Amino acid sequence: MIKKLLKDKRVIFAVLGIVLVLLLVNFNQRMTLLTRLRRQEKELTEYYSHLESTRTALEAELIYAQSDQAVERWAREDAMMIQPGDIPIVLLPPTEQVPTPSVIEPVVIDKIQKWEIWQALFLGD
Repeated sequence: MIKKLLKDKRVIFAVLGIVLVLLLVNFNQRMTLLTRLRRQEKELTEYYSHLESTRTALEAELIYAQSDQAVERWAREDAMMIQPGDIPIVLLPPTEQVPTPSVIEPVVIDKIQKWEIWQALFLGD
C-alpha cells in the first residue's frame, strides 16, 4: 500500500512537472510575442509621426502654392512674364572665344657623361 501511494505521488509530481514545463514554455512564447509587438508599436509610432510631419509640410506648401505671392513668383521667374511698367532685361550669353592653341616645346635632355659629373663635383663647374 505504501509503495502504491509513493508510486501515485511520483506520477502526480511527474504530471505537475510536465504541466509546469508547458506553462513555462507558453510564458516564454508570450514574452517573445510581447517584445516583438512592442518593437512594432515603436516603429509604427515613429513612422506615423514622420507621416504627420510630412502632411503638415505639404499642407503648408499647398497653402503657399495657392497664394498670390506664389503665382506672381511663378509668373516672373518661370514663365518670364512682366507687369505693365516693368522694363525687361534680356541677358545675352557671352560670345564664344576661340582658344588659342599653345605650343608645347619639347624638353631637351642633355646626355651627361659620368666623367663630367665627377669633374663638376670635384672641380666645381
